[in-house]
Amino acid sequence: MRERVDRIDYALAVALSVLTVLSRLPYRARMLYNWDAVQFALALHEYDVVKHQPHPPGYILYVALGRLVHGWTGDAAGAYVLLAVAFSGAGTFVVYLLARAVYDRPTALTAAALLAVSPLFWFYGTVGLSYAGEALMASIVAYFAFRALRGSETDAWLAAGYLGLAAGFRQSLLVLLFPLWLVSVAVGVRRPRVVVIGGAIVTLTVLIWFVPMIWLTGGLERYLDASRELADTVVKPTSILGGLEVTLRMSRYLLESVLVALGPLAVAALLLPWYVRRHGWGRREWFLLVWTVPPVLVYTLVHFGQAGYVLTFLPALVILLARVLLTALATVAERVPSAPARAALAAAAVTLIVVANGAFFVSARPLARDFDTSKSAWRQAAEDEAYDWIFSRTAAALRQHEDVMATFVAAIRGLYPPEDTVIITELGNARSYPWLRHAMFYLPGYVIYELRVGDVAPGYYAPHRASAMTPLADSEVDLPAGVKRLVWFVDHWSPATERPPGLAEIEIPHGRYLYVLPLGRQPVSYAGYTLVRAR
Repeated sequence: MRERVDRIDYALAVALSVLTVLSRLPYRARMLYNWDAVQFALALHEYDVVKHQPHPPGYILYVALGRLVHGWTGDAAGAYVLLAVAFSGAGTFVVYLLARAVYDRPTALTAAALLAVSPLFWFYGTVGLSYAGEALMASIVAYFAFRALRGSETDAWLAAGYLGLAAGFRQSLLVLLFPLWLVSVAVGVRRPRVVVIGGAIVTLTVLIWFVPMIWLTGGLERYLDASRELADTVVKPTSILGGLEVTLRMSRYLLESVLVALGPLAVAALLLPWYVRRHGWGRREWFLLVWTVPPVLVYTLVHFGQAGYVLTFLPALVILLARVLLTALATVAERVPSAPARAALAAAAVTLIVVANGAFFVSARPLARDFDTSKSAWRQAAEDEAYDWIFSRTAAALRQHEDVMATFVAAIRGLYPPEDTVIITELGNARSYPWLRHAMFYLPGYVIYELRVGDVAPGYYAPHRASAMTPLADSEVDLPAGVKRLVWFVDHWSPATERPPGLAEIEIPHGRYLYVLPLGRQPVSYAGYTLVRAR
């Protein structure tokens, strides 16, 4: 009987995994999605953490897999997207098995199905980023950790090995999942020897990828310098060290991302007090809570870079809330005498969530930003957060983003030759995405400068001269001698900076503009910089 049950479960898990993969294929990204995706693509040809190819802490196993697939596809964006699709399907498979081990088959079927159509999980299963892989690796570690919680020494060591491998995909997973492994082994196995051996397995597995990564980076000191610089410029400003206002903002971003990920399933969280009163809070629920709490604390108090971070603990939330939902539906259905009718009630509720999440992912997109209408600070903040954190992680938003990117690239290539054109991108322009990395990847042959404007510390970055991702603290920008024009690769001109005399504004599709400045003999003064053509 047990063998038959296992076969049924594996068949259901495989079916859901295949459906997950098929659902991603029509919506997969055609271009590199964001700054991080371009850095992963650049790492396919030159792995250098100091140049942020990719950025610290390195992601070496993810890049290694990307190189393997790239050798087959020949397309950087396609290689990483193919990995994301595969990770997404495998993640659904593992979550089914995990939920089956923790609860039962109906919970497993419901949790895996709802995870598959989670707008956030769906989105990151279609773009060339590592977050779908993060959800997969976290679920694998959790699966073996739960079996260790039941007393299995072998599974404790397997969980340790997978934890070390997971850290090679995203180094943060070592910190975020280590408490789950340690608590599961300490409570379930209760043998210090198992914890010590497991710690040794984690250490050995980490060294297997850490040593090559340091060697490729050029030494430990170079790696640590790059990591410290990223921590000072990116992580520290978003941490609790930035003050209460920053922490509240990170908490808001995290909550908004979780709500997008769960969709209507989030309503089941309101039933948690009822569930605890009626069924208690046992070892299984504590396990899911220990999985969730460390990431939430780190993302709230240290750094929350983008919505994909939520995938570290999203499977735990989906499993728990799926259990709560089915329990509540079963309680309601107690008044229904027919067993098929009770099953139909549960199926209808789950189907409703599936349809709602699917419709949101396929169709929702952010409204165009209105920069001209005067608005109160709270309303402007709400609109900006809705644009960045709620409606931007959907298939429609992805296509819109790619169309804008392709329009910029085609317009610049078609109008201005690289031998006499310099491209200017901006970091700190509140009305524009920082397009530096996309310009580097999609416009090879052009000389590119990134100017830091607005509230960002002044300085500029010149990729063609740089050996590290470090801006030059200088206000004088030396341009090539043969350059005839500057072309700004920005979505919209910032009102905080004056337009240089002679600047032409050329409208292109999707409400964007090219800003072109012909160069004469005189230097150009702009945003505190002096751009000088070499003699």
